[in-house]
Amino acid sequence: AGHKPAIRMSPTEIVAFADCADQLLAGKRAFRPAAFSLFETWKDAQSFAQSAVGRDLLPIVRIVDECGTDYLRVLARQVTPEADADYVISTVHRAKGLQWKRVKVANDFRFKTVDGRLMLDEDEMRLLYVAVTRAQHVLDISELREELLRLFNSRR
Repeated sequence: AGHKPAIRMSPTEIVAFADCADQLLAGKRAFRPAAFSLFETWKDAQSFAQSAVGRDLLPIVRIVDECGTDYLRVLARQVTPEADADYVISTVHRAKGLQWKRVKVANDFRFKTVDGRLMLDEDEMRLLYVAVTRAQHVLDISELREELLRLFNSRR
């Protein structure tokens, strides 16, 4: 659409993830990036990415599963430096300490229902706090609206 996105990950890191995913998909161990070095198979990486502690890998795993590793390589060639970008794509962890004029928060938080009440565990609540405090002027939480309303109403 002609937009110039930046990604809070270097092109070299993106290609390393693609290379590592190719190794794992071929049934071989890979050791760089370190985030994938723990796995013997791609299925192991997929399972870990679905866990609470592995959620930072989930976007990469989804891209590989849905678009393939070549898509990551193309993406790495098209990344715009943040200073020249129309917008920045980031995980919450990589956004810590940063702020932007406008922030849109995606709904990839792990809400769960306990005894009929919507809940977030403490780690997820801290991540949510970091996410919603990155905006200086405009915060778009529309993807989280229903869950946040249920969460806050259940705490009354």
